[in-house]
Amino acid sequence: MSHGYAGKLLFVDLSTGSLREEPLTEETCRKWLGGPGLGARILMEHTSPGIDPLGADNMLAFTTGPLTATGVYGGGRYTVATKSPLTGAWADSSSGGSWGPELKKAGYDGVFITGIAVHPVYLVIDGGDARLVEAGDVWGMDSYETDDTLQQRLGDPGSWRIACIGPAGEKCSRLAGIVNEKGRLAARSGVGAVMGSKKLKAVAVRGGKSSRISVADRAGLKEVQKVYSEELKNSPFHQGLTEAGTGGGTSFLLSIGECPVDNWATTGSDALPECSDLDGAKMDPYKLKPYGCSACPVRCGAIVQVKEGPFATDEVHRPEYETLAALGAMCRNHNVEAVMRANELCNRYGVDTMGVGGAVAFAMECYENGLIDKKDTDGLELTWGNAEALVTLVEAIGKAQGFGALLADGAKFAADRIGKGSAEFAMHVAGRAVPYHDPRMTPSSGTFYISDAQPAQHMGPQGMAVLEQGGPLGKDPLLQPGESGELFADYDKKGEIYARGGAYFQLLCSSGLCALYGQFYTPPVVELLGPVTGWDMDWREGLEVGRRILSLRQAFNAREGVRPEDFRLPKRLQTPLGVGPAAGQSEPFETLRTHYFEAMGWDPQTGKVLPETLTELAIDKELVA
Repeated sequence: MSHGYAGKLLFVDLSTGSLREEPLTEETCRKWLGGPGLGARILMEHTSPGIDPLGADNMLAFTTGPLTATGVYGGGRYTVATKSPLTGAWADSSSGGSWGPELKKAGYDGVFITGIAVHPVYLVIDGGDARLVEAGDVWGMDSYETDDTLQQRLGDPGSWRIACIGPAGEKCSRLAGIVNEKGRLAARSGVGAVMGSKKLKAVAVRGGKSSRISVADRAGLKEVQKVYSEELKNSPFHQGLTEAGTGGGTSFLLSIGECPVDNWATTGSDALPECSDLDGAKMDPYKLKPYGCSACPVRCGAIVQVKEGPFATDEVHRPEYETLAALGAMCRNHNVEAVMRANELCNRYGVDTMGVGGAVAFAMECYENGLIDKKDTDGLELTWGNAEALVTLVEAIGKAQGFGALLADGAKFAADRIGKGSAEFAMHVAGRAVPYHDPRMTPSSGTFYISDAQPAQHMGPQGMAVLEQGGPLGKDPLLQPGESGELFADYDKKGEIYARGGAYFQLLCSSGLCALYGQFYTPPVVELLGPVTGWDMDWREGLEVGRRILSLRQAFNAREGVRPEDFRLPKRLQTPLGVGPAAGQSEPFETLRTHYFEAMGWDPQTGKVLPETLTELAIDKELVA
């Protein structure tokens, strides 16, 4: 491969210490692109059904996309793919910053890791030279300490990009993520636990001084980017991201019924009148500087610091919306300083803020209902809105100590341990905390939470939602809504548009673009891929690639014995909302899933990809056997 790709994959067996390279063929690239697509393709070939997610045979994949490191706006992502120890199903977790582009500049489009090291190690990739180094003295460090130590040890501090686990990953917490740049996380599905189970502390990458990913038609790319840039500048949503980040409208989302309060028991402005304290603008007094991921003009991030008081922090990434909802409104906590401190602890220990917030809210509801008391909680008074107790418990979860250890795998596993009917308060789909966007607000979101190969996925239903609400995904006829019907009606017409919307989003992610670029705007993915790769891809082929990737991820789950009915929304989220535009609406999510599966060419009962679909999408049947 000469355009859009580094052209090589690195395979690491930690059990033997062996490292080998494989070339990346153009056929593989064009069929699977990169990111989740490339991860699914390699995992299906190199892993067997029924493997232990925390065992030596599970594979941990770090992958990039063809738009990564090419200068394309929003192309700063990388994906971690594996079999999830949280759900037992497919996992692909994404992170931003600059680690992904640096890996590609260092010579690899993906790194695939199996085995378990005898002693803790870290992987160093320096301009195409890869080696394993003993990590016994950094094992036990948090992510900040690990990054600082390796920067100094490897020389030329600041030139390295470090992806590492904290204590949560080392202890194989199912909420553990992988941290890069002290606050960008591939956070969900327990990918950090897989890394910890392999005794792999970190992956440090640095590109060569002259490293550059070639582009087939740089002048052509510049022309596409001109239009792309103007559209982004004129997008009100992305303007809002620049000003206040993803949490800019937390109180607005609460007012329309989107943001949950008290562990999904209620919502609406009356449920938390002080919710505006959690809006992104309220963190401006703490802001030290804005920042953006690699090649991102939106720059939705910021570094903040609480300099004094009980919730004082070091420099920390400004909490995103999901974090503000999870550690704020879900727990009836409107103290934004407490959220910033809890966010810092999650980043340091390497845990998913969404799962941690869900676990704390679950514990608070158990406490309220007398299922646990202070003897169980190490003396913490887990009443709603108790910011001090919340921060203390977050740290205990990150360390997997005391009562925190009981919660360290999330609400589902905590309910199994507590019993006493506490499962009623565990708000998850197959173990993953429900994203803090109420599924009853948009039928496509609720359908996606139980239909995607990775359940309760908060980034993904955007393409579905655009078409469902009558908007186009682009100018091509294939990107038009067609007979989408009304938002809360014509449910029998939604399967086909969900299939096209889902395919669009997988195309976007596997290309290496940020999912936020697909929120209230639809990037010209195919038009960008053309000048980068030199391919003559049109939207028919582009959507076919997206559908192929969706189908292989689904085939992974079917191979693991995961059936559609294993993914269900909690009962609490199947009753109509009482506030906002969705008030009184009852959505037939499982019926909508059936329509979606039928449109995708998957069996609605078993979840298996139908043989004719495999043929149509040119997926090798031996690959999914």
